[in-house]
Amino acid sequence: MSCYDIKSAENPDNALEKKHVPIIDAPDTVKKGEPFEVTVKMGEIDHPAEKDHFIQYVELYANYYQLGRVNFTPEMRPEVTFKVMLEESCTLRAFEFCNLHGQWEAKKEITVE
Repeated sequence: MSCYDIKSAENPDNALEKKHVPIIDAPDTVKKGEPFEVTVKMGEIDHPAEKDHFIQYVELYANYYQLGRVNFTPEMRPEVTFKVMLEESCTLRAFEFCNLHGQWEAKKEITVE
C-alpha cells in the first residue's frame, strides 16, 4: 500500500486508523435547500500536530461534488465546520491528508426531505 492509496476504517482497534479516519458530525436528515453544519475532525485519538507530522488538508464532498477544502499548518487543530445546503440525498465524503500516512476517507449518508 502506498501513501497515495485512499485508506478507510477497516479495524476499529487499529491506533493508526483512530488517528486518521475523519469523523463526520452532521444530521442524518436535512431539509432541501436549508443550510446546516457539517463538522469534520481527525480521528477518535488526537493526531500529532508537529512540523514533520500533521494533517495538511480536509476536503468535503457530496457524492463526487466538492463542497469545500481547508488547508492546515502544523500549528492548527485539524477540525473544521462547513455550512452547506443540499438539494438531494447523498453520501457525504470527507478526505484528510496526513503528510506521513497519506489520504484517509470517511462517509456518511444524508437524507434530504
